Amino acid sequence: MFRCCLTVTLLLACLLSFPSNSASAFGPLNHACCVKYTVKPLPFNSIKGFVEQSSREICRIDAIIFYTIRDKKVCASAKDEWVKQYLLRLSSKMKTLVANAHARSTNGSTNSNTEP
Repeated sequence: MFRCCLTVTLLLACLLSFPSNSASAFGPLNHACCVKYTVKPLPFNSIKGFVEQSSREICRIDAIIFYTIRDKKVCASAKDEWVKQYLLRLSSKMKTLVANAHARSTNGSTNSNTEP
């Protein structure tokens, strides 16, 4: 009985001594969050995309993170008027791109049906 208890104790000690990989299953813990906002607007033509940061997730503040053509990340407040205008312009630009891609794919499929 003593030998069985000793074996179980040693097994548990070995298992607990291994580092846990559970954090890596959820992504890196060093997620870069915005902690403050830019005070001046970016040139619109320098923006190639954006993501929304939510305070309901990992980060402490809500922010719009703009990605520039020079691979910089710029944090801005979604409450700023210039940010609202940029998001509207980017949304409009995206809708236009999607509509153009849809039109090309539709025209491409009709053209391929008419060829022998």
